[in-house]
Amino acid sequence: MNALDPIARDGLLYLSAAEVERAVGREYTLFVEAMEAALRAQAEDDVVQPLKPYLRRPERPHPTDRIIAMPAYVGGDVRLSGIKWIGSAHDNQKVRGIPRASAVIVLNDADSAYPVAIMDGSVVSAWRTAAVSALACRHLAPEGRRLAVLGTGLLARTHLSLLCETWGRPDAVDVHDVIPQQAEAFARWAQNEHQLPVTVHGDAAACLRRADVILVVTTAPEPWIPAAWVPRGSLFLNVSLADPMPDVVLTSDKIVVDRYEQVMRPGKLLHTMAQQGTFGPERCHADLADLVTGSRPGREKPEETIFFNPIGQAIGDIACAAAVYRRAVDNGSGTRLER
Repeated sequence: MNALDPIARDGLLYLSAAEVERAVGREYTLFVEAMEAALRAQAEDDVVQPLKPYLRRPERPHPTDRIIAMPAYVGGDVRLSGIKWIGSAHDNQKVRGIPRASAVIVLNDADSAYPVAIMDGSVVSAWRTAAVSALACRHLAPEGRRLAVLGTGLLARTHLSLLCETWGRPDAVDVHDVIPQQAEAFARWAQNEHQLPVTVHGDAAACLRRADVILVVTTAPEPWIPAAWVPRGSLFLNVSLADPMPDVVLTSDKIVVDRYEQVMRPGKLLHTMAQQGTFGPERCHADLADLVTGSRPGREKPEETIFFNPIGQAIGDIACAAAVYRRAVDNGSGTRLER
């Protein structure tokens, strides 16, 4: 029987977060391969990806307080449809003692539309996000291997683990977090898990001073990083929402996004700049799919300062979840639920 048979008599496969992790093991490059497959399908116009709606409550205005519906179909080698339903509250950890974000992913057979799997999406979402940055580094990073990390939560850990495997082990890691204890815990983890030299900085500007690649994964609600802090020739991975000031974009030699129409959403940095007349499609060097397929060049000069702004594409979540699902079926992981 085909592992993706939508009418499988043994029912719908459910995967908890622990079962997702068990299915993947430590083969995290699985997510990079899945993300690349999704981007190649996108380049061939073999995806469907509606603009994702945000569910917000007016009494909770923080930019990370929302639930997002992310539906997509991915063709090519994936051939599955699905949706990620991801919720986030900025005060979850402090007030409720739980992680900031949570997610559920449903996968559907592309032809019958029958659901074939439902899984915890938190692990998939975190590794998909890191996989996007890993692909960006592959095409845009300079030769230097000094990494600066602003924000030291879960995304910082998934990024560092995946970059060690796909970009190369950093020569040094500089970290800063507004919660010093969290930065220290991250440093101990990175030293123990990856045997990396890590320096914790109390000052964000000092953290960035010698960086070749800058990874920003905070929940800051307002821009606070000026261009003066960004070294020339570096790659700025703007993974979080609102950290860089507009001059970081304006002084960059290349601006690359994961998908232009997805990034241009109200409230996002590049959309706000477009409304102000300081950014437009002519300033965007490429979508990430253009770099993956070679239709546009990545880094061309050592001295180029490059700004990469992903928004997070549903096609990546579906492709990554599909890879996890296939692995779980092969390994016998998960629980079968009756339809």
